[in-house]
This record gives sequence, structure tokens and C-alpha cells, in this order.
Amino acid sequence: MAEVTLKGVGKRFGATDAVKDVNLTVADREFAVFVGPSGCGKSTLLRLIAGLEEASTGELLFDGQRVDHLAPARRGIAMVFQSYALYPHMTVYDNMAFGLRRTGLDRQGVEKRVKAAADTLQIAHLLDRKPKALSGGQRQRVAIGRAIVREPRVFLFDEPLSNLDAALRVQMRVEIKRLHAALGTTMVYVTHDQVEAMTLADRMVVLNDGAVEQVGAPLDLYHRPRNRFVAGFIGSPRMNFLDVTAGGDGTVALAGGGWLPVPAAERAAGGQPLALGIRPEHVVLGGSDLEGRAVLVERLGGGTLVHLELADGATLTAATDGASPVRGGEPLGVGLPPPSCHLFDGAGLALEAPP
Repeated sequence: MAEVTLKGVGKRFGATDAVKDVNLTVADREFAVFVGPSGCGKSTLLRLIAGLEEASTGELLFDGQRVDHLAPARRGIAMVFQSYALYPHMTVYDNMAFGLRRTGLDRQGVEKRVKAAADTLQIAHLLDRKPKALSGGQRQRVAIGRAIVREPRVFLFDEPLSNLDAALRVQMRVEIKRLHAALGTTMVYVTHDQVEAMTLADRMVVLNDGAVEQVGAPLDLYHRPRNRFVAGFIGSPRMNFLDVTAGGDGTVALAGGGWLPVPAAERAAGGQPLALGIRPEHVVLGGSDLEGRAVLVERLGGGTLVHLELADGATLTAATDGASPVRGGEPLGVGLPPPSCHLFDGAGLALEAPP
């Protein structure tokens, strides 16, 4: 196990800064998830930790010791990729044992580690099979087992579930979380799926355009986003945003002509343009703050998503009960509970309510 520290780490490809001045510490035994849209630099940052890319600036340390000058094999890491990358002509046992044999570990030592990893991943009955005889989920378990047998200081996962169907992704998320609890090893995981990130992470690192936007526990980021980007990226369905104007007295003017008291509005000057954010589950159908029309109703069984068009042409999504009787085309009033509202200034930064 190891504490991973990045100090001013950056990576440039030609004139492009893929990673920009990242300062971050992943605690020993922590499960950290790098999340963000495609092209935000999360996989590049993982490859810098692994040693597959050389940093242009900054320092990388494991337990306070610099490792950025070390080859990947000497850093004590094990990496699981999106591609299983299994040897098709080898059995599961041989795929898992191959790297260990190259280290010079004796036969009994190899067998002990492989069988222990196979038991942990519940694939002991598959050790004699070849990859072509395995399902996608089983192949991914083998790839993870190949990493476990190395007994690394740090596990690195680069979107390992992307090739699996929806049901298998959920199952593998549970298994990876259980694996972390069982092994107690530092894990760094990359995904573009924010639901996957929230269910796995002890802490999430939200990246955008190569820079870290916010770091924190999943629910901290969900309830207290630092800026509009994090607010819109974390949460499914995404947060709603409406253009409003600060009244200067702790209220904001809505596009429909009404006024809404929002605690954070006390931080804004009168007349200042702002964005009001509210999550779909907090929107109240049948309220009186705004008027709209249901243009699409998605019935998901346990819940219903109602997509509304407001009088000014803006759109709003409400998450409501699965048995909701709302129909497409129906006019609806909308309530915006002030305690559930977020405000963002012109630069996208969140305004905090006074203590």
C-alpha cells in the first residue's frame, strides 16, 4: 500500500497541455476516482502515475519518495486496462501466472498467489479454461486477478468496465468495491461515468480540460459543487440551470416575472446576472414559481422524468414518483424550493449562503 502524491504535475503534447499543474494526494488505502468528460486528461494522469508517460513538469511520490524517475515495473503498481489484453493461447492460470514467473518467483509461490487471487474473484473453477471460453465479465476478472497476484502498492484502473453491458457493469462495480475492502490497497480508478464514480469512490477528482475542478467525497460534490461545471457533471439526470437576476435583497428575479428568496443571493449585487441550479429531484410539480408544459414524460418504473418547456423557452427536468399521472402536453406549475437552489456567477463559480 502507498500514499500517492502529485506536486505540480503537468503533461504537454506539443502545444497542447493535456494535464495542467495537478496537486493531489491519494491517501494510503483510499479508493480515488478520476472522473470527467472525454479528453479531460484523466487517463493521461493515470498513465503518468503508472510511468507509461513522462511528466513534463512536477513530481510524483509514493510514501514521500520520488518515483517519477523509475520504470513502471519498479514503481510497485499494477494496471487494469479497458482492453482485457489476455493471451488467447494460454489458460486463465497461465495468464495470471505469466508475470510472476518472469520475476523469478518459485512454482509454489506462483501457485499460492494465483489460487488466492482466483478464490477472491470467484474464478477458481475457470483456471483451466482459455479466454475464448469466458464471458466478458469473467475475462475482466482474470485481468484484475493478473494485477492482484503482483501484490502491488497501488492498483490503477483505466475504464475497466467500458466493454461490459449495463447489467455486468453494475455487478462488476460491486465486486471491485468488495475487492478494495478485502485487499485494503490504494486504488486509483478512471471513468467518464459519474454514476460509476459516485458508487465506487471514497473521494472523487473531477477533471476538465486537464485541470482539477474539485476533489471531495461523492456526496460533498453532489450537494456542494464548487462551480457550474461540477454541478452539471455530477448527477444523473443533470442539474437544471435557469438564467436569473439578483435582486440585491436576498432574492432573484425569475424569467416568469416572480421573485424567489435564495440564501446565496445575499452574496450578489442587485442586477447581477446569475444562473440558478436545481436538481431534478428537488423540482416540485404543481408549484407556483414558474409555468411550463410537459413536452416529454419518461416512465422508468420506480420513477418518472418529466421534461418541461417553460414560458420563456427554457427547459427543465423534474424527477417524480413512478406512478405520476402527468401526461405529455399538460400545462404544469413548477415550484423551486429555495434551500435546494444553487447560484452561480458569470464565471461559473458557486455563491455560498451566509453562515
